[in-house]
Amino acid sequence: MGKLQARNEITINAPIGGIWTIITDINLLHKINPGVIRATGRMDKQGETRTCEMDNKGRKGTMTEKLVELVHEKKTVWVIENDTMGMAKMLKDPRFCFYLEKIDEDKTRIINESYYVPATFVAKIMNVLMMKKMMGRIQGKILSNIKTLAEK
Repeated sequence: MGKLQARNEITINAPIGGIWTIITDINLLHKINPGVIRATGRMDKQGETRTCEMDNKGRKGTMTEKLVELVHEKKTVWVIENDTMGMAKMLKDPRFCFYLEKIDEDKTRIINESYYVPATFVAKIMNVLMMKKMMGRIQGKILSNIKTLAEK
């Protein structure tokens, strides 16, 4: 696995089962991830893939990710299989993880972590200057969106 680059967590006033349903529903991904326009595939079975049409501030492309680890109501781990955005060329061994922790019946902690190693010298510089911060902001928005959906 790559190096931990960004980590965010949030406490959501909702049962773990409801949050699990949200993070494994392909039809909600565009409401959770701010860069996703549309997604196809599956997010609820280990070994399955999802393909996302992306729009990153006007830069459009696709990203296909594989769900390499899934522990019901506990954990999901995604890896990039291929993309047209250039992330796979910039990052070695990228993994994007969600961890869910039941606090009580109606309260759940969700942690989002991103792991990778910059693949080139330029990517290393960009990582220090902006990519880690950008990844952290995206994670924060993703968690905020999940909270909004779960607490409705």
